[in-house]
Amino acid sequence: MSEPSGAPSSKAVLTLLAALPLPSAALSELVSQQAPFAHPSRLPTAAVNKFLARLNAAVGARDPAACALAAAIVEQDTEGYATAQAGKGWMGAALGALAAPATPAESLEPYLALVGALVYAAPFAPSLEREVVLPSLGKLAVSLARLVERLAPAAEWAGLLAVLGAIRTLLLANPAPFRPTTASLRPVLTGLLLRIPPTLAPEPVVRAAAETLAALHLVAGKAGAPAAWGADMKDALGGFAAGVAGLAADAWIEEAPRAAPFTAPVTLPPLPVDPVVRAEAATAWVEGYAELVLALLRLPSARPVPVPLVQIVSCALRAVNLTFETPVAEHVSPVHHAALLSAIPRLNTAGLLLLGQAALSCGDHLLPHLTAILEHTVYLLEATPAYMADARAKLLLWHTIWLEQYPAAVLPAEYTTRLLRFALGVIGTALDAKPTTAAVPVHQGKRGKKRGRGAEDALVGGLEGRAPKPMSKADAEVIVAALELTPLLHSAPLLSPALLNFSIRLHLSLFLSLPGRIASFADKTTHLELERAVTAALEHVALMNEGSGGTSRDIRVLLLSLLPTFKTESSRQAFSLLLHPALPPMARPLPLLSQLHYFAPESDEEKKIRREMGFFTAEEVAGGAAADQSDDEDMAVDEWAPPAKVQVVAPVPVAAPAVAAPAPVVLPVVQAVPVVQQVLQPVVQPIVQPTVLPVPVAQPTPVVAAPEPVAAAPAAPFMSAPSASSSKPPVAEPAAAPAPAAPADDNEDDDDDMIPELDSGSEDDDEDEDDE
Repeated sequence: MSEPSGAPSSKAVLTLLAALPLPSAALSELVSQQAPFAHPSRLPTAAVNKFLARLNAAVGARDPAACALAAAIVEQDTEGYATAQAGKGWMGAALGALAAPATPAESLEPYLALVGALVYAAPFAPSLEREVVLPSLGKLAVSLARLVERLAPAAEWAGLLAVLGAIRTLLLANPAPFRPTTASLRPVLTGLLLRIPPTLAPEPVVRAAAETLAALHLVAGKAGAPAAWGADMKDALGGFAAGVAGLAADAWIEEAPRAAPFTAPVTLPPLPVDPVVRAEAATAWVEGYAELVLALLRLPSARPVPVPLVQIVSCALRAVNLTFETPVAEHVSPVHHAALLSAIPRLNTAGLLLLGQAALSCGDHLLPHLTAILEHTVYLLEATPAYMADARAKLLLWHTIWLEQYPAAVLPAEYTTRLLRFALGVIGTALDAKPTTAAVPVHQGKRGKKRGRGAEDALVGGLEGRAPKPMSKADAEVIVAALELTPLLHSAPLLSPALLNFSIRLHLSLFLSLPGRIASFADKTTHLELERAVTAALEHVALMNEGSGGTSRDIRVLLLSLLPTFKTESSRQAFSLLLHPALPPMARPLPLLSQLHYFAPESDEEKKIRREMGFFTAEEVAGGAAADQSDDEDMAVDEWAPPAKVQVVAPVPVAAPAVAAPAPVVLPVVQAVPVVQQVLQPVVQPIVQPTVLPVPVAQPTPVVAAPEPVAAAPAAPFMSAPSASSSKPPVAEPAAAPAPAAPADDNEDDDDDMIPELDSGSEDDDEDEDDE
């Protein structure tokens, strides 16, 4: 292998190493960067032996820096020369340092790195493996077990992390020497896992203890490892169930588990009696045993192992089912209740981690449980309040990972629809939630004046600190997570076309409005993340198959004109296939561009879905007062009055008097209030003055006897069908009408603060005030 041009040769590097003091930082950096000992046979033998002798003396003196340098040389040596020459002395020095009680905990990592490098390099040096490494493994296992027993009570977490990592590495390589130390390691590791006082270990130590404890079943051998793995899994699930039961005992009213839980381990200590202390201890049990279950599921196994999938799903759903809305017993004290509420996010996290790892490890074996799992997780997502932005982002990310494992086509349509609705609601927060306050019209009734009194809310809100603020980074992360989830939901085959169209329209609205909303974000990087996420979502929409989910060729043309460029190479290749297909397109004429559904107005179903989710167009927002008034008119209820039947005969002007028409028809009309009819004098072209009535009255069906249609004329209220013009127009006979009702006293005080006004919902009051 030729050395790269411009790089110093190995001989020159070795000369520099001989000139530098040993050990030194410059020497270690030079060895790690240039790797001069990758091929020792190409170097002068005398110079190599001289340098190894210097290094052997420093390692024998138990210098941590020299041990780290020796470990780097062993890892570089592809020929095994340095390992065979100095490996025996280095192994003895490292074992002596690990076994010595006086060795400080912060200097253990270099010795552990040297021992691990020699053990992994031993198969390439048979003589070293046979004479040095294999006889030393038993002593090494005992020394490491004693280090764990010494460092755990002393809370030396840095050294303990290094020791636990070395034990797990050596267990995977050669587990047999650790069989005698299993009995002493399990209690210490269990105490670290459950954070049993006084060993309140931090989270990295708990995770390392779980990884080491999960690897201990390998000491049972190839034949006994699957049974040992199953026993460890049952103990872990039993401890998890015991933690949830201890947390919910006499406090939460939870649902029955889906399966009978396993028995807790016999060595598990009892929970404290104090409810507050018990809540913290039980939560630590749940988190610790969840880490152990995750480690067992992640650990590679040489043979098949029995996975209790039903029990895993049952324990996970039991933890996910506990939310802020779970009923609490009445006798629980406020302090105990606060401790329970603080444990809910940790319980939900543990349950979701179990479900996610089970999906990654078991794959399609989890398909029978998808409905039950999504029922709990989607409800948890919908029940999470908006101020818990971090929890919402993690839940959306969890569902994204879940949909990558199980596509939307295999999920029930109910849950994909609920997920998409929730994601669209989150994405909508990036748009303007509140429109600009419009000027209130002057000529309005009292209700309009009452609405106008709130025009100064923006000023008052700004003075009180309730003015609109820039979007925080946490809220933007929730929107980004929702934008990453929606492309996976668009491919659901049973998704409503109207909901899919609205989703694409909302993504387009966000994409077009983001360039003008840079000032709406507290952190400028969040704006770039949102642009990247919404662009990726629209690229996915453009790459959907023809007719998939209701998309068509028009949306691709629109997106091609809007999107600046396709970011990834795969998306560019896929889109190039759409533009230049291998086969010619079918000879079928396309409809007009205005008839394609993305350029046409939205349908009634789309509008209904959009309004149900709280989205309104600019025209609807501008006409909000009119919409409220129309709603009031629909809800109007007038007092009932006895109807009066009036015979009305009146002429109706026609467009062409010369055309013959049938004789006038007399029809009865029922009116809600009494009306005084006027007697019309015969004129050539009668003028009809319509009477304004508060309640519309259904007009009778016109009776037409002429064979040819007559030109339509303006309809007069409470009139019969169009009649013919005659020399003597008919005269309406006045009917006996009761006396008109006395006008209501409208001299009411305008001050609404003294006497509340009862509004019936009609617009009569507003019209009376306008007349005044």
